[in-house]
Amino acid sequence: MNKNILLCVIGLTLGFGAGFFIANKVTGGAPAAPAAAANATSASPDSAPPLDPTQAGAPLPPGHPDVNSAAAAANSNPNGVAATDPDAQAAMEAADSKPKDFDLQMNAAATFYKLKAFDKAALYLQRAVDLKPKDFDALSAMGNTKYDAGDFAAAATFYERALAVQPQNAEVQTDLGNTYFQRQPPDFRRAIEEYRKTLKLNPRHEKALQNIAAAALQLGDKAAAREAVEQLAAVNPNNQYLEGLRSNLDSQP
Repeated sequence: MNKNILLCVIGLTLGFGAGFFIANKVTGGAPAAPAAAANATSASPDSAPPLDPTQAGAPLPPGHPDVNSAAAAANSNPNGVAATDPDAQAAMEAADSKPKDFDLQMNAAATFYKLKAFDKAALYLQRAVDLKPKDFDALSAMGNTKYDAGDFAAAATFYERALAVQPQNAEVQTDLGNTYFQRQPPDFRRAIEEYRKTLKLNPRHEKALQNIAAAALQLGDKAAAREAVEQLAAVNPNNQYLEGLRSNLDSQP
């Protein structure tokens, strides 16, 4: 399940106005939903009990990053909404009836992800990852799910595992950088380091250049920000965020 790239603009406090951070949607945290894995291994080969919605409310694992209220609000889709959706029910029943079927677990995860029921999606993705620990689609989908749930440290872990399988994937590499940009407190230097890895894969990657500029502005590194802005202008002089980045750069003392 490859993630569709979602382009969004997040206002950044730069002291002289809003900055622009172009984030791919979008995770070290503990493995997700151990109860789901237990269900899959303890049940008979052809059936498994339905995943308990209360599992989604389990305490956060040790070291889980604090999530800001905006990220938490983005994840606030009650499991009750998914529970009444006929497509979700059908996908869940199919996946639970054959817990060793990788494709059915991925389909259930995709269905719940679409409904923004990220905790339930993660439960089925954990089953999929347990079945195929090196499947790129399952790992990157879990990264996306953790990212959208606001668990950026866990998202980073799964993106790193996905990149170990496909090290040339520039989009996932950029997503990994975004997890450092988004976590609380942000690690802008590490974010830039990851975005620069993207540029080694694709020197014309616009989102990586945009994010380097935004992170450098947050650090007050005008030289790095200006270099990224100039590279972005060379790649696409019509980039929709270029003017805003330049404005923020000019406003920096």
